[in-house]
Amino acid sequence: MKIYKVLPDLKKKKHLAIWHKALRSQWSAEDLNWSAPQRITKDKLKDQMATILTPILMGEQAALYSVSGLIPKLGATCEVESQFYLTTWAVDEARHTELFARYYQRIDREPMSIRRYPAGYLFQSAIVSEDAAEWLAGVLVSEVLAKSVMEEFRRVDLDPVLSEIAHGILEDEARHLGFNHIYLEDRFATMFREAAAEGRTFSEHLHKRLQAVLALVNPIFDRMDAEMKAIGVDRVELYEKVAKEARQRLEKSIACGEKVALGKALAGDPAEAAAIGRQTV
Repeated sequence: MKIYKVLPDLKKKKHLAIWHKALRSQWSAEDLNWSAPQRITKDKLKDQMATILTPILMGEQAALYSVSGLIPKLGATCEVESQFYLTTWAVDEARHTELFARYYQRIDREPMSIRRYPAGYLFQSAIVSEDAAEWLAGVLVSEVLAKSVMEEFRRVDLDPVLSEIAHGILEDEARHLGFNHIYLEDRFATMFREAAAEGRTFSEHLHKRLQAVLALVNPIFDRMDAEMKAIGVDRVELYEKVAKEARQRLEKSIACGEKVALGKALAGDPAEAAAIGRQTV
C-alpha cells in the first residue's frame, strides 16, 4: 500500500472549517417522513415526475463516482484537507442517490433508460476529469442546476416528501458550492503567485470547460420540455439563472485567487467557509 503522507500538516483552515461543518451536518433518508400522504396521485403526473427526476438521479450517481475517484488523486498530491472534504461530498451524493431511488418507489415509477435519454449521459460525461479544478469547473454547472431545481421543487411543493428532500439537499449543495469556491480560490492564488500567465491561461481553459458543459443543459430540457411546463417550471428562466450563477461563481473564485496572490485581499475567513455556497454572486 502506498502511503502519501504520514503526518498531514492540516494548514488549510478554510478547507478544515467546511469539512467540520459537513461532519456536523450529516442526515439520513431515514430521517424523512416517508409515510406522509402523497399529493402526486394521478398517473400522468407520476409519469411526468419520473421523466423530470431522471437527470437528477443520474447526476447524483455520476457525482458519487467522480468524487470517489478524485479522493485518491488528491491523496497523491498531498491535498489532504481537500481529500477529507471529498469524503463527505461522496457521502452526500450517496445519500441523494438513495433518496431519489426511494422516491421512485414512492411514485411507483422508474427513470428513463440511457437509450431514451442520451442527453443526460453526454452532460455527465463532459464533467468528468481527473484534475480536481477541471472537475470543479464542470461540476459547478451540475451543482448550480441541482440547487436551482431543488429551489423549484420547494416552490411548487408538489409532495411533502419531495419538498423535504429538496430542503435537505439545498443544505448539502451550499457546502459543495462553498468548497468549490475555496478550492479554486486557493488553486488560482498559487498559480498567480508562481506564474501569472499560467493563471490567465488556466482561467480561460476553465471558462471554456464550464461553457461546454452549459451547452449540454438545453438538450436535457428539450427532452422534458412538456413535463417541466406541466409542473410549472419555466425552462428558459431556469437555464438563464443557472448559466449566470455558474459563470459568476467561477469568475468570483478566479478573481479572489488573483487578489490573494497580489496581496490585495486576504483569503476568506475560515468561519465563513461553510456559508459561501449560499452567498449571492
